[in-house]
Amino acid sequence: MVAMPKKTSRSEIWSRIPILIFMAILGGCSTTSLFTPYPVQIQTIKKLVKNKHYMQARDILSRYSNSADKILYLMERGRVSQIANDRKSSIEDFSQIIEEFDKNEEKPTLNITDSAGETAALLINDNAIPYRGEGYERVFVHHFQAMNYLFSGNFDAALVEVRRANLEQELALERHEQEITNIEHNEKELSALNQRNLHSISSLTTPAEKVKNSFQNAYTFYISGLIYEARGEKNDAYIDYKKALEIFPDNHYLKKDVLRLATQLGLWNDYEQPVKHSISSSRIKSSTIEGEVVVLFEQGFAPVKMAATIPLFINNHTEQLVSFPVYQTRFHSEVPLSVSLKGGEKIGVTQPIVYVESLAAKALEEHLPTMAVRQALRFAAKREISRQALKKFGEHGELAVDIFNFITEQADRRSWLTLPNNAQILRCHLPKGMHKLNLSNGSANDIIEIEVVPGRITLVRVIATEGIFHIDSTIM
Repeated sequence: MVAMPKKTSRSEIWSRIPILIFMAILGGCSTTSLFTPYPVQIQTIKKLVKNKHYMQARDILSRYSNSADKILYLMERGRVSQIANDRKSSIEDFSQIIEEFDKNEEKPTLNITDSAGETAALLINDNAIPYRGEGYERVFVHHFQAMNYLFSGNFDAALVEVRRANLEQELALERHEQEITNIEHNEKELSALNQRNLHSISSLTTPAEKVKNSFQNAYTFYISGLIYEARGEKNDAYIDYKKALEIFPDNHYLKKDVLRLATQLGLWNDYEQPVKHSISSSRIKSSTIEGEVVVLFEQGFAPVKMAATIPLFINNHTEQLVSFPVYQTRFHSEVPLSVSLKGGEKIGVTQPIVYVESLAAKALEEHLPTMAVRQALRFAAKREISRQALKKFGEHGELAVDIFNFITEQADRRSWLTLPNNAQILRCHLPKGMHKLNLSNGSANDIIEIEVVPGRITLVRVIATEGIFHIDSTIM
């Protein structure tokens, strides 16, 4: 005799609803960093890259290429491939990311997918929101794609990408202006106590003081200027060098580039005279038997967000401890790369052109008020769920929900972590022919042989990851 299935009572169905809801949230809207902090996952990747085990790093990252955080993992994978000089794979990854960016831009303001992520975030934590990329990260996607094409000899495609990177900075400025309005609105919703607590978090992001905003990147404008100059488009090169100098005014090489092109183009009325007198003009004109060498030095890894617990006051009186992401590090001064000829003749040292840690810290600082409002809404939602659990399922139900709320109170620590901590540049003249360059930054040393061609730029890219150099070069 076949046993008939037992009919499920209405009370049993009700008892399962919270579990089904949470399973749906975790299964359908979750991200891979929902319960395991993202920096913990990427630590292995950074170790593999440091030891030049690039394929292993790529294989691990590939496991998450279809997750809700796929943009973030593709960023990491594209960067790893680029460090390995596997430009074909890197181009494919960054192309896929750019497609995702375009899809997100085309989406209507309200859509089911984003609503699901926001709903999950309201009940769990901000890690439930699919990662979309910070403004400075989006700029770097186009920047690195331009580098892929540049070192592959495809100057036209490289120029398209730097233009898109520069456009991204303009769009980010527009979004930033809108966000300022949102921040002012959100700050009005926060009590004076909450604002004071947020300022205590802001005080931990001291690298943010180095930049005005989180997305303007002098390094990107410099690469754009190099490409324009290599194509003979000196006026466009001058414009982008000047933009880079406005963002990062202390770089000596940038000043010399602006001075040189302003002199050649007769644009001194368009430029500040003090700079003309601050730099010797003895090297403005290059010799017909010399070429130029530009060294790009990308140092270290981007900073990692930590979690800090602060009290958040709901309705000015209910205190709840919540977790926020913070950068608990002080500003790290860059270590320059020293470049010399094999015989020992010193060519020069690199100078910083972008502090990625400052862009990252500034981005976090800009988001804090909005994050605080979400935390307040989350606390209210979780408290209501706890009350409903007590009402429907008694103390055991309330305890289960409270435990779940405690476990899921995690800061969103996601960010692109294989980005460099900073980037630096050096520019010099060398006689035509083959040269061996000694590269050293105190913790690593290496030698690269390059060819110098009169009237051309030899581009050398050095990526330093914890005492290891990853080197590539091309002639523009």
